[in-house]
Amino acid sequence: MIRAKRARRRRWLLVVVAAILAGCGRRPAAPPREPRAALRAPPAVAQVDIEEHLGRRLPPDLAFVDQDGRRVLTRELFTDGRPVVMVLAYFRCPMLCDLVQQGVAASVRASGLRPGTDLRVVTVSIDPQDTLGNARLRRNGLLQAMGAPKDAPGEPWRVLTGAAPDIRALADALGFRYAYDPGSRQYAHPACAFVLTPDGRISRYLYGTTFRPFDMRLAVVEAAQGKVGTIVDRVLLTCFRYDPSARKYGVYVLGVMRGGSAAVLLLFGLGLAAMVRRNRRGNPQPGQGAP
Repeated sequence: MIRAKRARRRRWLLVVVAAILAGCGRRPAAPPREPRAALRAPPAVAQVDIEEHLGRRLPPDLAFVDQDGRRVLTRELFTDGRPVVMVLAYFRCPMLCDLVQQGVAASVRASGLRPGTDLRVVTVSIDPQDTLGNARLRRNGLLQAMGAPKDAPGEPWRVLTGAAPDIRALADALGFRYAYDPGSRQYAHPACAFVLTPDGRISRYLYGTTFRPFDMRLAVVEAAQGKVGTIVDRVLLTCFRYDPSARKYGVYVLGVMRGGSAAVLLLFGLGLAAMVRRNRRGNPQPGQGAP
């Protein structure tokens, strides 16, 4: 009886061990793979990029229409000696375009720069289907965000629409790589603002959807070669340089050293002048002694 029970236990033990070994020998089921097409970025996204062309002058004869229906050539944006901050966007964009433009408006407003006097902001639509009415509505909203009235002098913010060839030529000159995605019926594009000199050359690329007012102010002063802003701004430009890796203005060590050396020399000169003046007062000239 006891032997029979032991035999049954051995058989059950052998069955359990065999089951465990069989389970260990099997490969675990691989998780279901997603189709390769689902893992790939849409072709339009792959084309999005910024290729910097610092110093390049924009083509002068590209034709656009502003928010008031007037025909505008690109060279006419640079006839009053003011730098230009330019944004490429489109009015149906669900999020990114508005964020970039609102970021520019907030940065200019906080920088202390005078829109229409120190600079002009220009939005150019990359969508040939955008209309004049949409451009006017967009401009009014952006002026409000920037704190400028609709009838502000100097046209502080202009919104332009145009034909596909002119839009593409402008984008290529700026290095703004965008593409239309038929699946979503949207444009894939980078987030960037361009700072242009008063003669239409590319001076600075400001990336992202928010921009530090300090960066915006120095970029505009730099583009204008010190013709806008204050003497303090021009001094700051000697101590700060744009860092492409950090994408912001940072302390320029050599500039600080030069500025510090100049300050030391100035203080030394002032001290020396004070000592000479004091010595003259203490040692009167012949004929001028005390009676």
